[in-house]
Amino acid sequence: MAKDFSFTVTFEHPADQVHQALTSPEMWEGRVEGAHNAAVTTESREAGTLDITVTQHVAGDALPAIVRKAMRGDLSIVRKEAWGSFDGTQAQARWTAESTGITSRTEGTSTLRADGDKAVLAVEGRSEVKARLVGGAIEPMLVQMITNLVKSEREGTDKWLEQRSS
Repeated sequence: MAKDFSFTVTFEHPADQVHQALTSPEMWEGRVEGAHNAAVTTESREAGTLDITVTQHVAGDALPAIVRKAMRGDLSIVRKEAWGSFDGTQAQARWTAESTGITSRTEGTSTLRADGDKAVLAVEGRSEVKARLVGGAIEPMLVQMITNLVKSEREGTDKWLEQRSS
């Protein structure tokens, strides 16, 4: 059974600046710099857009016990995000995340919009794990992981922007 989710995060910077960061290959490359288990590729379709693919490998023994029951070996996660251009008030991204080792797919949209001198990111999606008996227990864990990832990336994006403004 799939699990729908939605949440928002607020950035400390204006939406146009956050969008510039989210469509900067340099920022994405910096996120995985030095990580031995992750890689990123980026491609711009046109000015103000960016397609991002992040591939991450997680050792099986680093996973929660319930996940290890549903798979053997290590886990590979491929996350793809495609940011559109900023129209002056908002921009949208479509994203997916799939894994090997356990069949799962998470997909959705992220909408970045202006809120005064700050930016708000609204995330909506659906997560599905195809593992008999334990899939329903793993899906809420995936949603929590996505929520934590987006919050961490918000902090990283704000920090990246602060470093460039000083």
